Amino acid sequence: MMKRITIVAILIALIVAMSGCTTPSPGPSAPASPTATPAAGSAFPVTITDAFGKTTTLDKAPERIVSLSAANTEVLFALGLGSKIVGTDDYSEYPPEAKNITHVSGYSGVSYEKIIAVNPDVIFVEDIVGEEAVTSLKDKGFKVIEVKNNNMSAIVETIELMGRATGTESNAAALIDDINARMDAINSKTADLDESQKPTVLLVASYLTGESIYVYGANTYGDDMIRLTGGINAAGDVTEYKVMSTEAIIAADPDFIIIPVDGVMTTQSSFDNFRYGNESWMQGLSAVKNGNVIQADGNVMMRPGPRMPDAALDIARAIHPELFP
Repeated sequence: MMKRITIVAILIALIVAMSGCTTPSPGPSAPASPTATPAAGSAFPVTITDAFGKTTTLDKAPERIVSLSAANTEVLFALGLGSKIVGTDDYSEYPPEAKNITHVSGYSGVSYEKIIAVNPDVIFVEDIVGEEAVTSLKDKGFKVIEVKNNNMSAIVETIELMGRATGTESNAAALIDDINARMDAINSKTADLDESQKPTVLLVASYLTGESIYVYGANTYGDDMIRLTGGINAAGDVTEYKVMSTEAIIAADPDFIIIPVDGVMTTQSSFDNFRYGNESWMQGLSAVKNGNVIQADGNVMMRPGPRMPDAALDIARAIHPELFP
């Protein structure tokens, strides 16, 4: 159980601050992956400065890529690099082709043996992986680039960085334009709402019956999605991804509680426990009494990357059905 708590805490540290990014618009999921052909202007060797200020020099566009997070896997596929991915983590399940790639990392940690076997030119990691693993990979001679996907600005920076590192800058620019356009379309319908028209929303990051409730607090992409979809974050006093006490939830008494279910961070039975107010402290909550405990797709909501507009649209439809039928 401690292992799951640790993973949640790290995950929460990633998704933290969505502030500042333009908002995407409603529409279907991101378009089919483009073809990944290094742009004519791509200059290799290229030196990449990652999210932690560390530099990595790539002599040529990588042909063998390892992704150690589901979000990064989605970005790589969206850049047209799916055929070059030789290793992923256990949670990389989208697009469906990702399921068939060798898993080199998961619940029990990074498998150095499997990574050595697939012999990548570059490894993309998020800070959820941990510095010990990153150091070990570098000590073994691998080129490692670390990213942070804690907010929308960081998500955009990740896409730009991965585009530069793989020679797919034009695909990266097109992907960012698509995300921004779709978020803008959502925000265009909610931008003129006054404060009285904005419900309070609690977006849960992880909840298992009987355990602590982790939420998307201030300075997270969840916080930004709530704001751009015309809501007020009921966890605004919480910083980043943290535990929110039951007393604080009762005091906030959110109009809506949105709980992403992915079977790991939150199970279906845990969601049902909350939805039906099976614990005494839940029974007085307005969201429970009014049937406004909403289930979301955790495999979309918790993948900070190309499908963020889909996650935002799910929130918008839940809290403003009059604007998003």
